[in-house]
Amino acid sequence: MTDLFDNRATLPRRPKQLTDEPGFVDGIPVEELVRVTRELTARITNEDRQRLAMEATEAARSVQTAPPQLLQQFFKGKVDLDVELSRRFPGSPLVNSVTFQPPAGKRARLGIAQFLGQDGAAGLTFELNGGDLEASFLLSGMIAVRFSVNGVVESARTKFLELMRRANGICFLWSKEKWERDYFVFVVRERFARVYAFAPGRFDAAVRLTPDGLEQLVTWFDSFWGDTPSIEIKPDDHPSGVLSW
Repeated sequence: MTDLFDNRATLPRRPKQLTDEPGFVDGIPVEELVRVTRELTARITNEDRQRLAMEATEAARSVQTAPPQLLQQFFKGKVDLDVELSRRFPGSPLVNSVTFQPPAGKRARLGIAQFLGQDGAAGLTFELNGGDLEASFLLSGMIAVRFSVNGVVESARTKFLELMRRANGICFLWSKEKWERDYFVFVVRERFARVYAFAPGRFDAAVRLTPDGLEQLVTWFDSFWGDTPSIEIKPDDHPSGVLSW
């Protein structure tokens, strides 16, 4: 997906005499950079909205209920989903410490990625098994709520990885039942990510990821869902003969 650095033609030429003056970044006025960035983000968001609305339309024959009100408004272009979700979760915790089992680049029957906040009270755990994904959001170090998306087909996995590699964008991860079952919304802005999970009629959750955490997560997902060759871990490769964590 096109990002800011692919749109240099839209930026004004660098005035050499102003390169080092306040209010400029590499000779470009800060106001102009902000304007171009906002335009780019709006365009990408609109492209995401159109793509997701098309997915919802294509799924209409297989689902029995209408999308939630917020999604309906988003599909119609009446609300900014990023803004609306951030309003609903204004204090979502930042989880910046992460461990992967197995590490990225190695594949096993099961994969677990665990993110924790600085005080260990908040956390996010992904458990991956083929096309089935479960995520647990930890609250106050004692309560966790679990969300499941099962049967993610190969084409959807590939598209998910492609969309998650963008510097800005909105990406849904859901099953063929769409909003009738649990689903995830990933909002990426300048490589920072907010991860939202929805269990219709039950509960919702949200956390924030750092750029490094997001990059590591996507690389780890790619070990299972991407085309990148990976090393398969077998029970015999483990000293005890049993792969566990």
